[in-house]
Formats: sequence, C-alpha cells, structure tokens
Amino acid sequence: MAESKNVPAFGYGDYLRFSRLVSDLFGLCFPEKRRTDLEQGVLQAFAASTCRDLADYYRLLLDPDGGAVHLQRLVNALTIGESHFFRNAGQFDALYKYVLPEIIERRRPLRTLRIWSAGCSSGQEPYSIAIMLRELLPDIEDWAITILGTDINTEALDRARKGVYSDWAFRETRAKSWCAKYFSQIGKRYQLNSEVQRMVTFSQLNLAEDHYPSFGTNTTFMDLVMCRNVTIYFSTSVTRQVVGRFYDSLVDNGWLVVGHSEHSLTTYRQFQAQSYPNAILYQRTGQPTVLPEEWDWLPAVTTSVGVPSLRIPQDPSDGQLVDQKVSPLAAVQWEDKAQQQGSSDLNLIEHARELMDYGYVDKAQHVLLDIVDQEPDHIEAAALLCQSYANSGCWGEAELWCRKAITLDNLALEPYYTLSLVLQHRGEILDAIEAMKKVVYLDRTSIRGHYGLADLYHSRGLLRQALKSLDNAKRLLSGWDENEIIPGSGGITAGRLSEAITRQLQQWRAEASEMAAQPHR
Repeated sequence: MAESKNVPAFGYGDYLRFSRLVSDLFGLCFPEKRRTDLEQGVLQAFAASTCRDLADYYRLLLDPDGGAVHLQRLVNALTIGESHFFRNAGQFDALYKYVLPEIIERRRPLRTLRIWSAGCSSGQEPYSIAIMLRELLPDIEDWAITILGTDINTEALDRARKGVYSDWAFRETRAKSWCAKYFSQIGKRYQLNSEVQRMVTFSQLNLAEDHYPSFGTNTTFMDLVMCRNVTIYFSTSVTRQVVGRFYDSLVDNGWLVVGHSEHSLTTYRQFQAQSYPNAILYQRTGQPTVLPEEWDWLPAVTTSVGVPSLRIPQDPSDGQLVDQKVSPLAAVQWEDKAQQQGSSDLNLIEHARELMDYGYVDKAQHVLLDIVDQEPDHIEAAALLCQSYANSGCWGEAELWCRKAITLDNLALEPYYTLSLVLQHRGEILDAIEAMKKVVYLDRTSIRGHYGLADLYHSRGLLRQALKSLDNAKRLLSGWDENEIIPGSGGITAGRLSEAITRQLQQWRAEASEMAAQPHR
C-alpha cells in the first residue's frame, strides 16, 4: 500500500519532454496509451539520482558531461525485456529446418557463419541459435562462427553474459528437450555450458543511431539478422531506418527475422517475403516483394504502440489468412500470468527479485508483503521492499522499510544506501550523508557509496570532501573491466562510470580553484 502523496507528480509537461527525449536519443516511442510505462521508468531512474525534482532530473539528463550515467540508467529502466529459449516455435522450426541448413550449405566452402541477434535482451535468442548450430553441424569445431548479441540495456547484457536462467526460460518444448544436454542445474537455476557461451559475443548498441553496419560494431556481412519484438517500440520512421540498415548489414541472400507483431510488407518491401508454416521470414534477394493483386484488400492493422502491421496469407496461393499480429501489451499480460504459475516452486525471494528485474514492481511488492505477513522479521524481504518503493518514488514507504531492515540487521549495506537516496529526495541532505557514510564504513570498496557520497558533499558545497570521495571511487574502478556492471547501479558499466568521474573531477577541481582564487572576506 504505497503512499501516493509521496510520489513525484508526473505531469503532462513531463510526459511530453521525457517522451521527446527518449525518442530523439533511443528511438523509443511512448504514445499516450504507454504513458504509464514511461512514467514508471522515469521515476525508477529518477529515484537513483541526486535530483530534488523531475525538472532538475531532466536538466541533468541533458548535461553532456554529467548526464551519461543517468541516461544509461533511464534507458535500462525503459527497456526491461523478458525472453525465453526458442521463443516462437514456428520461427525456430523454419530456422532449424530450412534457413540455417540453406545458409550452412551456402557457406560450407569457407566454413564461416555470421549471425546477429539485435535486441538480444538477456541472451536466450542468440544462445538458442548457438544450440541449434551445434545440433546441425557435427563438424562445428572446423567452422569460424560469429554470433553477435546486441542490446541497449546493459543490465540485460550482463545477465546474458552470465548465462544463468530460471525454469521460466525453458517453457518451449524444444528448450525442455535440450535443457539437460546444454545446461547444468545449480539449485533452482540453470547454467549454460561454457562451449555454447563462448560462441556468442555481446555488446551494447543503440539501434536508433547510425553506427551500423560497420566494422567497428562488427555488424557487416551478416548471413542472418534476428530483431524480434524490438521495432514495435520505435516510431514508423525510425523502424524504416533500422530495417534499411539491417538490409545493408546482410550479404546477398541473407535473412532477416522479425517478430509476428512487426509484419508490414511496406516496411520490409526491399526484402522478399518467404512463407513457412507459422512463420514469414525476409530474404535479401535483390528482388523486392511484390504484393499480389489478390492481397490489395488486406486491411492494415496497428500494434498497441502504433506501428503498422498486416494480416498476411500463410501461402499466397491458398488465400487462407493467418493473423500475424500479436499485441505486445497482451503478450506481457499473458507472460506475467504464466510466470506466476510457472514459478510456484521457486524460492519466493528469488521470485520477487525476478519480478523486479523484469519491471513487475507492484507484483513483487505483493509477494514481499505476503512474506513479511508470515515472517515479520524477514530481512531480505524488508530490504527488497525499501528498494521497490524507492523505485516507485514512494519515499515514505521506502524509508519505513529501510529503517525496518536496518533494525533487523544494522550491518546490512543496501538499506543504508537506499535510505540515503530516499533522504536526499526528501531534502534531508545531512541525514542522507550520514546514511551514505554507513555504506562506506560497512564496505570500504563500495564504488556506489563513494560516488554517492561525492554527489551529496558537492550538493552542500563541501568540495574538498567531494573530491576526496570522487578520487576514492576512481581509484576503486581502476581494476575493473570497462564492460563490467557495477553491482546495484542500475546497469552502469565501469567504463561509463569512469568516464563520468573523470569529467566530474575536472569540473569540481575547476570549481575549487575558482573558490580558492576568490578574496577572503
């Protein structure tokens, strides 16, 4: 039961400027019917900032020096994705029986394959392709295979690199049958075998930018590009640009696979549509699709986010219609229901964490509140509750659960960190500093703690202390790989944070020099 009076007001002006910002930077489209999705993502990212209100937060995002870290956190909050292995059996049947064998035969003289999963989320799609290739190629060790997985969401990429999944990822029949062969069970989780993991390389890529195809992004000369349920969140103009770049990324006779809700023969007109049972795929043949006259009457339909689609015949010769349109909203609702049913045997805390990871904050709170109803002194549930309420901007409830968690365990680091964020949003900066000091006291190596303390000191004009804390964070980052995610940061990589700290050090040292040069009064 959240205290709605504590939630920052997300007015129509906020909706307009934040929706325009994420559209310009990331191509993400948030029409009125998805306004709540935008609000939830903005409030979650705002909760992790040091800003007092949304106006300050918006200005921070526009700051070319200090906004990069916060933009990454925002896009992560807005692009939470959930997938599973061999999702959409019809498309994977077509890939396994027809498309991959065709590509393999074409590439057999050179024994090279290049495949790209664009918008790969937490890795199930590219790993599914890797598993299929191991089934199809008995001499796979003799092949040079590139499987690239890209996504804009750094948290999703981090999960993909780890290759650890729950039962929910194996709900397709094909996934269940191959699970024991390619995964090792660890408790209630499944670790992907290392030989499959090594086949896939992951990197961050913003599809709305024009940095591809290029050698620098490794997105050239692809035999197969998969981009499913991604462009449904783009505007029509951005989608056309993305599809054009996919076309340029492919070799002649290369293939493009898109989600069922993305079928539009006008958008993919430069490709040739190929029909298979329960799937329509697109091939770069140099012969654009020509709509048969008998298809002219087909009504254009619109997805839930405003992207045109078409109901396409299974086979142009038989005239029988197969509805290829799937509402993304309906899919999320269906998957959420199935997730709850399929996770009944999971540890409830683990289940709550998973719900939060995939954006179901309200449902996670229900699970956690049920836990504390049964066990009032459950420290993990209390700690997750304070985090979930903070992500929703419910500062009163968040503070209540932070203090409850600290009472239960005064050495628990996360409640102190969340409490500090909550207090600074409430304008209680000195108390926020004391809470963040506890984080650093409990863990001297906490990069988040030193970085957060630096921001708090700076907000009070304590430049000497701010610079010292920032130097500590910079020093601690020196041993990190630039692609590593800082734990609990909302998906911020060590490289991105290091760049932000370097710029802040320059700015703050300049401020300190200016202050020192001023005559004392």
